[in-house]
Amino acid sequence: MKINEFIQQFYERRPNDDRYDVATDEMIATYEQTIGFRLPVSFVEFLKKFSNGVFLLDCEPIGGVNKDSPNYIRKVNRIIPDIPDEVLIVETNELIESNRLISFTMFDAGDHSNNHWVFICEDNGPNHEYRVGFVSQIEPRIVKVLDNFEEWLTIFWKHNGEEVDRTYPVFYILIPSYDERMETLYDWFD
Repeated sequence: MKINEFIQQFYERRPNDDRYDVATDEMIATYEQTIGFRLPVSFVEFLKKFSNGVFLLDCEPIGGVNKDSPNYIRKVNRIIPDIPDEVLIVETNELIESNRLISFTMFDAGDHSNNHWVFICEDNGPNHEYRVGFVSQIEPRIVKVLDNFEEWLTIFWKHNGEEVDRTYPVFYILIPSYDERMETLYDWFD
């Protein structure tokens, strides 16, 4: 789902929801310089056209580039201070340097934990459309990977876009069973 399509559908289906402050080019450029990575073009578009940090449908706390906000994107070691120098991506059995992980959600609202989604900032790919991964806080590793932010947003919106009694974080949508989520997050769970 393209960002413009999401925004259009969001305000068509939820016309009474508040409008959010958006980011400027200057704010984004300054922040990219601070973190040392370019943000994905799709995420930049989200920040500029929809929100510069939002608790999306009271379910996914997406960060912005305003350092005065409690929800701003940051390197993963600011959320999980004792993260090792390299983190295992479980699905592909590869290691990634933890300083290449940029958190775009701030915590897991479903479990009230520091499990969260990150950009896996690699040097390849057009428009810096990095893979995104879900980081477990207890055993710092990436337990689920999606192709990019637009795929993440598509999954979120397809499940939560209609007026529903309850919204679900993307990780819950991908792995609906509590026991399966715990097994995915923690080696020791059975």
